[in-house]
Amino acid sequence: MGLFMKEHDIYIGTMLDELNLRFAPSQGKNSHFGGILEMVDLQKEFKIFKKGRSFKTSCAVLNLGARNNEVKNLWQNLLGNLHRHGSNQKGVDGDAAIVGALIKNLASKTPLPVFFTSHDMRGDKANTEVKIIAKSQPIHYLEQDFITISIPMQPISAAKKAAAKKPAAKK
Repeated sequence: MGLFMKEHDIYIGTMLDELNLRFAPSQGKNSHFGGILEMVDLQKEFKIFKKGRSFKTSCAVLNLGARNNEVKNLWQNLLGNLHRHGSNQKGVDGDAAIVGALIKNLASKTPLPVFFTSHDMRGDKANTEVKIIAKSQPIHYLEQDFITISIPMQPISAAKKAAAKKPAAKK
């Protein structure tokens, strides 16, 4: 998604890390309260994730990326375009699939932490989809099940090449 983050592509990992910390495995209830248990409480109280509300808007509420407004705004643009991608959830676009998975998980009696990552969207058409894996262990050093959400991305050169192949819009 190099077209969205431009020269700030180096911050994509940081933005994913911020999401991963918000949805991380719980480290306890008292002084270490946070992660998925805090998200469950916030969801109950404020309904941060709601059908019809974009993932972009919910992330804005969580104030992710606030250290750098330019990066935050570019990241928000990237997230705001997830509805243009399909998903591996039948009949649901990428944005709605993420929101639906988070709503379901946060309402669960045993919510799983959520791991956000990205994958290369070049090549096969299925690579352009948002991928949601209901139960996985994406972090080899943690013996912990997660829901994994993978966002399709590509380098700016590939995005420009794909854009050049599209026919010009008729006026």
